[in-house]
Amino acid sequence: MTRLDDDGAPSYEEIASVSFKDFAIIDVDEATFLRVENPGRNLRDLLNALESLAGLGFRSKALTFEKAKPTTVFDSVESTKLVGLKVVGAVVDEDLVARMEFASKQGMIVENMKLLNDLRYSVDSAVFELVHEGVRGQVAFASSGIVKVSGQLAPRLVGLIERDLPKLM
Repeated sequence: MTRLDDDGAPSYEEIASVSFKDFAIIDVDEATFLRVENPGRNLRDLLNALESLAGLGFRSKALTFEKAKPTTVFDSVESTKLVGLKVVGAVVDEDLVARMEFASKQGMIVENMKLLNDLRYSVDSAVFELVHEGVRGQVAFASSGIVKVSGQLAPRLVGLIERDLPKLM
């Protein structure tokens, strides 16, 4: 940080910052996973610290859920509906990039969304509402690998997602 003294001369001071990360280390089927809550932008510091502790051979990568490797969460609840969708697409002829966000309390079916029919797009994030035994929860999957879980069903959803982690490797 730069400070000016009474004469206007600059002096420089170093400021140490401290941040906290809530995380869990999970062992599933002989694989170890790191689940970070609210990862934020300074996750690299945590990973660098883990690398210095573990030494050479340590590596980490974000796992993402894809259509090719879906989670079994949807099979383990009574009802599922897509309630939020963010897409990014390109209109090559017009030299445009489109970012669109859709939300619906009733749920949506992507194949029925005519607006997306002629657009080449990728899904940036998808939010699903899940119901099991009358209890509701939401799970949001982002293309970056971040999975957000909320609602009263959250503990069950986290457990189901953690169980699926080895399938994503």
